[in-house]
Amino acid sequence: MPLRALVRKSLLESVKAESYVCPTCLLTAAIRSSFSTTQTTRSRRCEPRYVGQHSKARHPEIDQISSRQFSAPLVSKVSSLASVTAINAPTTVPQAYQDLHQRLVALQEEASTHINLSRVQLAARSLESEEPVVRVALLGLGANGAQAARKLARALLSDALSEEQAWEQELLATGQDGRNLLLRYGDSEDAVRQSPLVQTLHIPSTFLKRHKVEILVTTLSTAGSADRLSDAELEEAILVPSLTTPNSAGGRVGFVRYPVHKALVVAEGITGVVEYGRLPRFLDKTELITAALSLPLRSSTGTKSVEQTATDNVVDVDLAMHAIELFRASNANGAQFCEEWQTSRLPALSQWISGQQGEPATDIHPAVRNLLNSVLLKASASISHAETSQTALAAKATIPDSKRAHLDALISHFSAQWHRDLQTNLGAALDSRPWRRTAWWRLLWRIDDVSVSAADLLRLNWLTEAEQTLAFISGRLAESGLATANELREAGPATRYAIEGADRLEYTFSDWQPKQTAILAAERPVRAAELWQADSLIARLKAQSGVDASFHPPWPRTMHLARQQMLHTLVPALHRRAQTLLLGTLSTSAAASALGAWIYVATAGAAVQSAGALAALGVMWSLRRLQRVWGREREGFVTTVRENGRRVLAEVETHLRRLVREGGRASVGEGDVERWRRARDAVKRCRAALDRAK
Repeated sequence: MPLRALVRKSLLESVKAESYVCPTCLLTAAIRSSFSTTQTTRSRRCEPRYVGQHSKARHPEIDQISSRQFSAPLVSKVSSLASVTAINAPTTVPQAYQDLHQRLVALQEEASTHINLSRVQLAARSLESEEPVVRVALLGLGANGAQAARKLARALLSDALSEEQAWEQELLATGQDGRNLLLRYGDSEDAVRQSPLVQTLHIPSTFLKRHKVEILVTTLSTAGSADRLSDAELEEAILVPSLTTPNSAGGRVGFVRYPVHKALVVAEGITGVVEYGRLPRFLDKTELITAALSLPLRSSTGTKSVEQTATDNVVDVDLAMHAIELFRASNANGAQFCEEWQTSRLPALSQWISGQQGEPATDIHPAVRNLLNSVLLKASASISHAETSQTALAAKATIPDSKRAHLDALISHFSAQWHRDLQTNLGAALDSRPWRRTAWWRLLWRIDDVSVSAADLLRLNWLTEAEQTLAFISGRLAESGLATANELREAGPATRYAIEGADRLEYTFSDWQPKQTAILAAERPVRAAELWQADSLIARLKAQSGVDASFHPPWPRTMHLARQQMLHTLVPALHRRAQTLLLGTLSTSAAASALGAWIYVATAGAAVQSAGALAALGVMWSLRRLQRVWGREREGFVTTVRENGRRVLAEVETHLRRLVREGGRASVGEGDVERWRRARDAVKRCRAALDRAK
């Protein structure tokens, strides 16, 4: 028979004598041993070694395995079995739980911010076996909480049919170094790999074996918890206790979260009861969290008054241990043992730890189902709370409608003033002396006053008061939080092309500012052309488009830019038209006069009347044409200025009303809404998979 087959056979025979063997781990151990055998057949001088301490036969093939491959202390097969709650848990998932397991893995991705990842991972590992190991935490409360939890664990796991075991005293003696204790089923003589996080103690307890339970013994600190933590956070701290681990850096202490399926808060004496009274009452949940208050249930006189008046979570650990000691002393004390054991109320506590019995093999373990229900409920509550809180914050940050109504009425009031300003001030400017200088008969000697008078009309009388009140109401909007300075500076299509030029210059100027700072900070000499580069750009843009880019107020620039636009387009066009008409008038008059003079000369003065009439007709016709056409040009200029004013006012009013209506409204981001939707869908899918797994 090949050596590898002998090794497999020997391992199977040695492990067969023991109970509680995981088939997956057994197969893994056989494969590892077969691979190790192929590398160690050359070394045959090592000492004989046993696979299990209870195996009677020796196998030469195993005895020849090199000691260099197994120099570590021997670890029993029971202690090496991977628990479903371990980090390196087996990845085999039963067919009935595969869908739920996949949904839980997806839940960790979709709702990672709304779940406790350690609890979800514990639930997922519990689904990797049809008979999972249930982890129960005994949380000692108060100064004597750690010792009270160990005493309770000893009373629950002790076997009254056997003598006192060594692990019982070891259980009470542990904890001196401050480490936590993990109780698992196994041979007490098995060596285990200890960790600085938790000390593992293997106990040959039928309770742990029958119910597949492992018990974590640690402490719970409640100093200020009721004030600092919310109810949900405190419940999370109990179901996911923090284990302290020493840190080599400066002697500091770290914390590791260790999730459990259910937790039992243990308190002893009056001090422990007082500590327990500080906790909120919602923690006393029969499915996930309960309490055990160790108090005497029998008075010194032996009456049952204390037992009858005590609450359901009161147990008598000392009475239970006394009953066990009586039965160990003599089997004749069986009746007294039963009475005291029932009086101590530990049977009900054992039933709670073990969970319901008689469930079908394909059904999810009740502890795992309760864990999943708790995780999904908390995930749904967390998603709803996040959505509600974000919506409330958005609603709180939104400007109230009363303030919006007040500002909207203020805009209506100022809008009426703006239209009156346009009508009265522009009308007064048209009747003023500077504008009368542009009359047609004054063009002959005041042609240059056309551009000056038109520019003064726009600069001094076109929406000047409206622009001042616009600055005031813009400040009110910015003060109310309805708009920022950049939002207020936006303008409509009436001055779009002018603003585009200003925006290009602003971009160039903002891009030039860091360069100018770097030039000033440099050690080399600075040239004047480098410092005046931005100013030359401003001057060039103003010369090309009439836009003064240095004017950058925190209110709408529509009026200012529209005025600059008209100064740059309408005024030069009006002046050019006046010059054209005047030149045409002078040309016509001169031509008519020349023709009359030619007739006079040609007729030797005989047709002096005809020559004079022709010259007078030409002059009168040209002047009449100048009067008529120039009048239309002036009226067209005034109409354009007035219509531009109305359009600008309507545009500014629309812009301000839009800011009042839409500005200052905080809303929840679309990304957050989408994440909440995906998380809620993941929770629903997990819930549906859990219902199908019944």
